[in-house]
Formats: sequence, C-alpha cells, structure tokens
Amino acid sequence: MSQRDRKEGPVPLGRILDGVLAECGLSDRLAERSLLDAWATIVGERVAAHVRAVDLRERVLYLAADHGAWRQEVSLLAPQIRAACNARFGENAVTEIRWARSWTPGPRTDNED
Repeated sequence: MSQRDRKEGPVPLGRILDGVLAECGLSDRLAERSLLDAWATIVGERVAAHVRAVDLRERVLYLAADHGAWRQEVSLLAPQIRAACNARFGENAVTEIRWARSWTPGPRTDNED
C-alpha cells in the first residue's frame, strides 16, 4: 500500500467493482442485463407474461413471444417500449426492437389470455 493510498483511506467496494468490470469490458453487458431484468416493470406484468426480453446487443432489444397475437401487439407498441427503455436507461439505450427466433416457455400464470 502506497503512502497516497493510506492518506485517502479505504476505497468503496462499488468503485472497485466498477473499475474491474470496466477493465474486463463487462460494464456494458451489466447495463444491458439491468434492462432485461426490468422488462416486467417497463411493459407491465400482463405483457411480460407473454413476451420476454431475451437479449440486448449493440442497443438492439430482442424479444420472444408465446403467441403471434402478442407479437403483433408488442410490434405496434414498439415505439413506446423503446421510449420507455430509453427514458429509464438513457438516450439510445435501445435503438431497435427485433424478434428472436424461438420462444422458451417459462412459468405460466393461471389467468392467461
């Protein structure tokens, strides 16, 4: 430990982790993961029960739907969804929304529509 480090005192763990993530090139993927984790909050539980955000790469959000009707509905809502994502995670966090090729079913709710 250098003399300078002793004068500044302990470094918060969050700052250390931010630095390590940045050095490893993982900061962007962590930010992308945060958006995927917030999907139900962004679109609401009803939509999230049928449409999943499966990936975010290079500002393109990939979705998967359990039925064509939900795919069509969300396609119509894409500009509003993109705006909500960008309002929450920063301008141009999502520049485009595309559909992923497959759907892997997750737990279903009792009141499916």
